[in-house]
Amino acid sequence: MTGAIPARIRRAVLVAAAATALAAGLLAVPAGAAGAQRIAAKAAANPNPSNPLANLTWGNYTSSIDPVFNAYDKATGSTKKLLGKIAFKPRVRWFGSWVPDNQINSVLRKYIDNVTGGKPNVLVQMAIFRLVPWEGEATKRLPTKAEIASYKSWINNAAQAIGNTHVAMILQPDLPIALKVPHHSHWAQNLVAYAARQFGKLQNTAVYIDVGAADWPTVAQAVSLLKASGQSAARGFALDATHYDSTASEIAYGSKVVAALNRAGVRNKHFVIDTADNGKPFTYLQYFAKHPGGDFDNAQTCTGKTESRCVTLGIPPTNQVGLAKWHLPAKDVPLAKKNVDGYLWFGRPWLFEQAGSFVMSRALAVARTTPF
Repeated sequence: MTGAIPARIRRAVLVAAAATALAAGLLAVPAGAAGAQRIAAKAAANPNPSNPLANLTWGNYTSSIDPVFNAYDKATGSTKKLLGKIAFKPRVRWFGSWVPDNQINSVLRKYIDNVTGGKPNVLVQMAIFRLVPWEGEATKRLPTKAEIASYKSWINNAAQAIGNTHVAMILQPDLPIALKVPHHSHWAQNLVAYAARQFGKLQNTAVYIDVGAADWPTVAQAVSLLKASGQSAARGFALDATHYDSTASEIAYGSKVVAALNRAGVRNKHFVIDTADNGKPFTYLQYFAKHPGGDFDNAQTCTGKTESRCVTLGIPPTNQVGLAKWHLPAKDVPLAKKNVDGYLWFGRPWLFEQAGSFVMSRALAVARTTPF
């Protein structure tokens, strides 16, 4: 048929299409003002309907390889009870270059099997910390071609191991170190972007690129880092991994980063916040004002529940980010519900300098003094 379509045929086609959409649940027809109110109420009740961390069981690693769980297993009495506050909370396990390229696949599979128990709808949490050179070494030299090839091989093997597992992934904690690499090179961002694309292809993996904390890069620096590091391929970003700033500050800061990303054309991103060690929060500057020459990575733990600006456990891991019992400022609750996918424990205050060996005294201190 050529020329204009008769009005009666157009109407018939539209009616049939609408009926099909209704039957498939794709088209909602509100009943006047009441229907509009119901839709508005539903949106207000769940402003983050795509949250990949919701409606899943959060799994926990219970292997003797885990230093916290191993210590709990061997403890007795009050020590065991305190360690249980950490051991039975879903925590993020870190994986990096200490696992060889040809072993990361099998190591991750064993980890996933332990956390999920073979069940399909269990969330596994992990941090990928694979850049080499990194930390102080990254400020002195660029990677070799062999190191770049090794990174990509490791990432590919890790992605293969994850497959369809439900994963919350913190990608490259302390990424702002990339701002200090020699000659303003973007090698670190380029490799993280490669990882974000590979992991982002996985059906059930939510990738959160670590971009520091509210007391570290500016919003503009964070946006620049994230855009260069594959944010468009990731679910969002992660905050406060190795800092101790307040959850409220991170909500406000992260929401500004989300808005700035939207303006830059990278839309609909969300974030997660580390709450493992910010029960009595403090910033980088506040720490050094109180402890000149101190060790920020191994900041002092609280000695009692009334002490402030010290390290202790914060909000337990959860995707219920706006609950009253978290005692967030009223102005931050709507922002949290809209932009934050979850509070995760990817910091590790029970380890020496957050990355070394397990320290019993630190674990007991943060468990004993937490306000949550």
